Amino acid sequence: MNKIISFSLYFILVISFHVISEASQIDFAWSAPQFLSYRKDSEDEKKYLVWCYSIRNTIDKEITVPISTLLTTDTKKYYEDKYIPEIAGKVSDGVEEYISADEMKGVFGPGVTKKGIAIFEDIDPYAKKINIFVEGFSHFFFWRERLVDPSYKIVYKKSGDKWILEEHGFSKDNSHRNYAGKFK
Repeated sequence: MNKIISFSLYFILVISFHVISEASQIDFAWSAPQFLSYRKDSEDEKKYLVWCYSIRNTIDKEITVPISTLLTTDTKKYYEDKYIPEIAGKVSDGVEEYISADEMKGVFGPGVTKKGIAIFEDIDPYAKKINIFVEGFSHFFFWRERLVDPSYKIVYKKSGDKWILEEHGFSKDNSHRNYAGKFK
């Protein structure tokens, strides 16, 4: 009986360590979203919300990150992440350009860092809060199948013309998934 209990505890400890060690496979960082106005050729000037982020592989093995982003507002509007090269070029730091989530998806070699940009067009001016959902990280943290994969949710509150971080973390809120392909 003691052997069974000891083996069970050992098995739980091994599984727990594995899940914890997998949680540190990536380093995820981001900046506060900012408004940017842009006019393309003869079009009217449009206002965009630009959000930059980076993902770094922190281990000595290749990992796959199937990232995607989506923005929702407290006014119940949903926005798809767009990639506009001209805007990404304006934001780039000159050394490395920001890439889209689609370009970022895939294999990250050991120590590789990729910088991404999410561009959201014409955010509702009446929105007081925004939620940015980032999907594709949960496979590092949860090993059980048939569970809803939680998204990483970052909540910002409007203060004047800036967005202030209110909270962030994994969320079981999956309301945004119902709107895939049905934005604005």
